[in-house]
Amino acid sequence: MDRIQKALDKAKEKHSGQQVHEPKQTTAVIKNDSTKLVDPLQTPIGNISYTQTKVVDLSREALERQRVISGMYNNPQSSVFRMLRTQVLQKMRTNNWQTLAITSPTAGEGKSLIASNLAVAIAMELNQTVLLVDMDLRNPSLSDYFSLDAELGLKDYLEQDIELASVLVNPGVKRLVILPGVGRAEDSAELLSSPKMASLVSDLKSQYEARIIIFDVPPILQTDDVLLSSSYFDSTLLVLEDGKNKEAEITKSLQLLEGGHLIGTVLNKSDKPPMHQNY
Repeated sequence: MDRIQKALDKAKEKHSGQQVHEPKQTTAVIKNDSTKLVDPLQTPIGNISYTQTKVVDLSREALERQRVISGMYNNPQSSVFRMLRTQVLQKMRTNNWQTLAITSPTAGEGKSLIASNLAVAIAMELNQTVLLVDMDLRNPSLSDYFSLDAELGLKDYLEQDIELASVLVNPGVKRLVILPGVGRAEDSAELLSSPKMASLVSDLKSQYEARIIIFDVPPILQTDDVLLSSSYFDSTLLVLEDGKNKEAEITKSLQLLEGGHLIGTVLNKSDKPPMHQNY
């Protein structure tokens, strides 16, 4: 934990020239000086009828087995993701950001699990819809977390002449749609930087004003996919596994994400629970 915070502090001091104070123990470390909130009188988004999007009704037990628990109030760990949701949305709404990329320095740090739980937590807000996109074309995993058994994914849409509706899935969670990944794409960098991908992101952003788009992207130190597709993202969230990364890896990740509106870091797999968890 100390190594992670030290690297974060060094990078922030170097790039901002401001003094960085060590935060209190927490799972999500997000700096946000704004108190701007969404209008509480805004008309809620009612029941959405998915006439073209495939609907898969998942049981609570299926989600819990895959540790997608942010919508389960009786699970003491679920509050962590709802706290993260509030911090992320405050920052995004203040800056009028619509898209968020979630990455990590290396593989296996839990970025896809964080993305899944954050997407569900945001979709729980009555005035917010969410699109969760599996952009990790070399190692897609969102379909597994939601037990979708998807036959088509983002790779197929980019390579073939198929309708987007044939790829999208609603996992039975209100106001949440998933664009899954299926199969491994060795030419992932070329696919993600293609005109078709750019057009897709543009269309997704313009179709629904109340939609937050979360991209689960590859580890930033292991492929150039994130850098090649960085223009699609308004903001970025960095997931770090406690005790895994060297200080140099964290610093390098922060340098590569410079200019990508890094809104915070999530410390994952920590033995120390956040202070608010059992409130």
